[in-house]
Amino acid sequence: MNVLFFFTDEMRADVLRCYGNQVSKTPNYDWIAKEGTCFENTYVANPVCVGSRCSLLTGWYPHVNGHRSLLHFIDEHHPNFMKDFKDAGYNVQFYGKNHCLNDEASRQSFTKSLGLKLAWRKDNEVVKTEKLPMFSGRYHMLLEPMEDEELEEMTDTKMVNAGVDFLNHYQKGENPFFLFVSLNNPHAPYTIPKKYYDMYNPDDLPELRRKDLENKPAFMRIIREYSHFEKVDDDIFRKCAAVYLGMVKYCDDMLGRLIEALKQNRLLEDTIIVTSSDHGDWAGDYGLVEKWPNAFDDDLTKVPLLIRVPNSLKEHKVKQLVSELDIFPTLLDYAGIKAKHDHFGKSLRNLIDGEKETEDAVVYCEGGYDVREQQCFEGTERDYNFLMRPECIYYPKMLIQQERQECVCRGTMMRKKNWKLIVRTNGENELYNLEVDAKEEKNLYYNPNYKNIVCEMKNQMLDWYLQTSDVVPRLQE
Repeated sequence: MNVLFFFTDEMRADVLRCYGNQVSKTPNYDWIAKEGTCFENTYVANPVCVGSRCSLLTGWYPHVNGHRSLLHFIDEHHPNFMKDFKDAGYNVQFYGKNHCLNDEASRQSFTKSLGLKLAWRKDNEVVKTEKLPMFSGRYHMLLEPMEDEELEEMTDTKMVNAGVDFLNHYQKGENPFFLFVSLNNPHAPYTIPKKYYDMYNPDDLPELRRKDLENKPAFMRIIREYSHFEKVDDDIFRKCAAVYLGMVKYCDDMLGRLIEALKQNRLLEDTIIVTSSDHGDWAGDYGLVEKWPNAFDDDLTKVPLLIRVPNSLKEHKVKQLVSELDIFPTLLDYAGIKAKHDHFGKSLRNLIDGEKETEDAVVYCEGGYDVREQQCFEGTERDYNFLMRPECIYYPKMLIQQERQECVCRGTMMRKKNWKLIVRTNGENELYNLEVDAKEEKNLYYNPNYKNIVCEMKNQMLDWYLQTSDVVPRLQE
């Protein structure tokens, strides 16, 4: 059985129509949901790119091997599931944003790869805010639209072109393929060719999540302060949300091209199709943009997961909580491949087959850095020089991580049934009842009426840390 894995960067679950968004136009994502299984409650293990991707490919939580920073990649001495597929004889093709395997690990894991370091428009790689005041009006990350003629020059488009070309030249009877196409969209900054940029009217979008909330972590206020967001009109944030949806529509169009190539080459019924993302994006909610290393709102941690397996159930919805760690064990299960290392993912095959869900499932997400871990913080000399220049849109983020490091402290999120608990080392903890507070606006952690729930969940979180604190290498067979 072949595999097509279509992976995006920074796409939250609620932007797809098949996840309930009544404004978004995502026919190709919706087609997979109609033809297969939609996992309605999928959570990542880390709210930032590298940490999440490392967990996806290893089945390890970030704390197992320290994959919490943007610079700590999987190396050639550690296992990953892509290597398992290659070692089993799969033709593993990887096109697009890697951001988790170092060069040698990539060579070991891929038959062929086309990668990128930055997938922004070629004439704007530094994403400078030229000719603007020192504290830029663009810290909200809303840039001007690209020209429609630039669509074919976008790196993401070229990666999809490569994927389509591979499918067009693949011959049945060859070794099965694992085609992993990884886009940089809909990652901030918010810009896309004009036909997508203006596709949605901000006035048609749902109201953004409020920014004047009590008992929320201080980093939300500090990000707004350092970014001078008090000078930014709410219309800008609504436009960010609208352009973000346009970027999602671009991703949907790219997914559609790959699905069409499968159909045209009569590969559809021999191929499992999977699509997900590494994390989400505030996109204007709470008066914020992009993400933060120890923020765990559903905007950032809840992502799409759609899987179509030939001859499986159609229009199947799974409400059970699942983790991104479960994706590759599921694919290995269908491929009949045994992972070569111990991990914490679980195959979802039984759920895809329609077996009974469990109400006791729990998911975890963790992130942030300790002050002693100066190698983790962004904005140091080792970073790209432009990041610490005031004209760069990422400047406030870098500055906060150097001046207010307590804002990036270690934190862990636990979701159990309708309860979400967030514990941070600086004491800025959160508790939400998502059944009645889906927008996470009422923090119940400091309400004494919920003391027992907090205590129960903390004890379970400690058990989880003990059970997942390390992995012992298997004996060589």
